[in-house]
Amino acid sequence: MAISHYFYSGQLRDYILQFCNIFSGLQVQTGKGECDEPEMISVTTVVGTKDRVVAALMAGNTQNRVFSLPTMAVHLQGLELSPERRKAPGWIDQRVALPVGGVFPDDLTVVKKVMPIPYDALMELSIYASNTQQLHQILEQILVLFNPSLQIQKSDGPHDWTKLASVELTGISNEENYPS
Repeated sequence: MAISHYFYSGQLRDYILQFCNIFSGLQVQTGKGECDEPEMISVTTVVGTKDRVVAALMAGNTQNRVFSLPTMAVHLQGLELSPERRKAPGWIDQRVALPVGGVFPDDLTVVKKVMPIPYDALMELSIYASNTQQLHQILEQILVLFNPSLQIQKSDGPHDWTKLASVELTGISNEENYPS
């Protein structure tokens, strides 16, 4: 059987960007300025594998986008089917909806949705910092977000089954790179 249709709605990209948005707004303190005011810098989040981010840093940041430290990189590591969330094959949810300002019964619509195939995505967040104190500041801001999980919202559609997703922190590992 050959695939005879084309479909792309950018769902994976949407989820990756929503994952990035969890970490937007993080800052690290670099010291104290005038009047003992703390000096802060923002931590950027980019989409890309850690190899790509490291390559850009090693190349002197001369490619299309400048990377400066601290920065974080998000990478989709894998997708796995989630059989425990699967409904019966071909299961259709059918609901009657009346738009705001609509007239009953003329404007009633029937919304039919086929159950989507559930997947679990494994995302990796790599943190690049110029020193251990920056790393610890970033980690402490991230760790308080997960207890043990949080939810992200992909859309506002009232009939979108996939608008909410749960994000769970499953582990932290530390990779030290020492100059040769």
